[in-house]
Amino acid sequence: MKTLGTFLREHKEQILDAWLDAAAQLPSAHNLPLPAIRDHVPEILDSLAEAIDRDDHSVVPMKGLPSLHAAVRLREGYDLRQVIWEYRALRRVILDLYAGSGDISEDSRPKLAPLRDMSAALDAAIGDAVDQFALDRDKSREMFIGMLGHDLRDPLNTIVFSAQNLLDDEEHLDARALRAAARIRSSGARMEAMIRDLLDFARGRLGPGLPVVPVPLDARPLIDAAVEDIAHAHPERDLTSLATTAAGDFHVEWDGDRIAQALSNLVGNAIAHGSDPIVVEPIDRGETIAIEVRNRGAIAPSVLPRLFEPFSEPSTDRRLPEADRRHGARPDTGGERRRGHLGLGLYIVREIAVAHDGQVVAESTEGTTTFRMTLPRRASATPNAVSSN
Repeated sequence: MKTLGTFLREHKEQILDAWLDAAAQLPSAHNLPLPAIRDHVPEILDSLAEAIDRDDHSVVPMKGLPSLHAAVRLREGYDLRQVIWEYRALRRVILDLYAGSGDISEDSRPKLAPLRDMSAALDAAIGDAVDQFALDRDKSREMFIGMLGHDLRDPLNTIVFSAQNLLDDEEHLDARALRAAARIRSSGARMEAMIRDLLDFARGRLGPGLPVVPVPLDARPLIDAAVEDIAHAHPERDLTSLATTAAGDFHVEWDGDRIAQALSNLVGNAIAHGSDPIVVEPIDRGETIAIEVRNRGAIAPSVLPRLFEPFSEPSTDRRLPEADRRHGARPDTGGERRRGHLGLGLYIVREIAVAHDGQVVAESTEGTTTFRMTLPRRASATPNAVSSN
């Protein structure tokens, strides 16, 4: 007689196909290819069959696969309930197939119906428990976000304001005191940027997402102004905006402050890791607008999928042609995290794009790296959003 473990092995592909049909309907799976949705589930089925054969109810036979699967799903944007739902769907598929073609007599099969009903009731109870857990957890997250937004910023603003007052009163200070005040103000500005990034990270990863307030605007002057601000801070770099001469209609409904922040992060990343020239170009694609940030330098294919992960410090490979090196171009030294930065810049760009119902991708071919942010002309307002700060 076939055991359930043997049944799982012999019908593994049938189980996987039925499970994939269900799992692909989850919101977070819509943009994932089928191999990414399958992930570790085939190995989980093998481990499950082994556990059944050994009558082992511990987690040892699973070989850490559920934890690895959960970590992958978190990076792919799944929430806790969707991860649990995948396992519930897998159990339901196994029960249905086993009831229909397992080693069960015709007389015994109707007796499985109460077991399926019990499983469904327990699944509903698990869902309610998870919802309440998530609600209470979100309250704690909101407290954390409030601490970042208020309790840390207020004393920092006092420090920066006091340093600026000292600098404004330079005639009564000696050179040493002025240098100290300038360092305090500069360090305060870097800390303000880090707190802003942490606050955005908390909103994007721990909270409901970045708040956006779309308003009608012309994207061209917005892009030009953002690039000009960065160019003034880096006069030694070859940085160009093609927004003014771009062909097409660039009237949109976006959160201008958020888009400027995303552009600042993208161009800042190109300055830190790429080589000149750095070009920013908006492209009218009809229902969407694409904004490209291009620079010289290549990124290894293995690094590209990790670029938008938070706190990432990827080992990039932006080796330049020999001719570029002779002219003083600078290859990337690896890693987004540099002085005054936490490795959140590109992650925040992705969150801003998602908040506008868009996306951002990175490409690297023939010695050129391109970051492309594609947004619909009209973004949806974030519920209860007041400002983007």
